[in-house]
Amino acid sequence: MTATLSPELSPENVSTAYTWAAFVQEIESEIEAHRDRAFTEAREQAFAPPETEIKPWPKERLIEWLSFQTYYEYQAILFISRWLQDTPETDALVLLCHQIEDESNHFRWLNRHLEAMGASLQDWQPLPEIKAWVETFYGSLPDTISRLAAHNLAGESGACRSFASILPHLPPDLQKTMRKIMPDEQFHLNLGRQILSRYCKTDEQKARARHYALQVADLESQAITAFNRKLAALA
Repeated sequence: MTATLSPELSPENVSTAYTWAAFVQEIESEIEAHRDRAFTEAREQAFAPPETEIKPWPKERLIEWLSFQTYYEYQAILFISRWLQDTPETDALVLLCHQIEDESNHFRWLNRHLEAMGASLQDWQPLPEIKAWVETFYGSLPDTISRLAAHNLAGESGACRSFASILPHLPPDLQKTMRKIMPDEQFHLNLGRQILSRYCKTDEQKARARHYALQVADLESQAITAFNRKLAALA
């Protein structure tokens, strides 16, 4: 079903939007199928093990994951800030400003947890696969369609999926923080859905959105595989 878009996309109506263009739904289905295949082929490399094996993560593993997530939120502030210098679509501009505020809060909240555990983000180094995905790829996207297809549609849907699987492994105070973050991630995903539904009109634009979204699926899989090898070594 194609969404009926209002003249102005605001944080309020993006948050309550439940329909979007059919081609966006098709891209999401492809991304999820890609993730399902990746986790089926290497189940042990998923962020969290099967449900029957749920148990609290040890401190070293928890710090490693929390360092990654804090780093990701910090990098999101940086690359979205750069995008704002080159976003002619004013509704997308306003919504991305709202998103930056969310990412800033997420960084601040998670960094507090990290420091409370005696760790520092400055002491953590991202793996090359993570830098290629989060810094190089997101930082080099050329326009609003590519950016929101890659980060908001593909990246944020991955965050929504991984947070749900990780939550039971976290201590209660961090679970509480993640439950504050998760609705924001859903808002960022909806933001991507609605902006792409509005601005992808031609077949070329729709194909470009699909191309960049699926690139993220590949980069994400490579990064998660490398990261979980590192996590397994801490087990």
